[in-house]
Amino acid sequence: MSAEVPTIIAALSAAAAVGTFFAYLYVSRRSAMGVAREEALALAETRAEVIAELRARLASLEQRHDRMKADCEGHVHELQRSLEEARMEAREAYQTQRFYSSTVIDLLEHLLGDLEQAPPNVDGALRRIRELLFGDRPAA
Repeated sequence: MSAEVPTIIAALSAAAAVGTFFAYLYVSRRSAMGVAREEALALAETRAEVIAELRARLASLEQRHDRMKADCEGHVHELQRSLEEARMEAREAYQTQRFYSSTVIDLLEHLLGDLEQAPPNVDGALRRIRELLFGDRPAA
């Protein structure tokens, strides 16, 4: 039996070495899985922070957009009102100019009528011109 003892010890020693090696592989695999889990959790936490920052930025940009849109709408209404006022003023100026033009045309027609009479009524034409130049003027 004594010849078998060293073989048994060698076999047990080899089995222990193989068992220790498998235990080492198992522990290192579990350790690597723990590190991978920690990295995955850290990555998920970072992702959640980035998403929260992006949502806050989006909300801020939407508020800014709403304010700028309201400002632009106010400017548009102001410009439309100014445009309408300018159109009304131009219309009034045109109507005033047309009134004065028709008045001058009427005056010239009367003067022409006075001057075309036989004999020409120069005194009547001059009186009418003096009334217009020095008399009461019609209100615009």
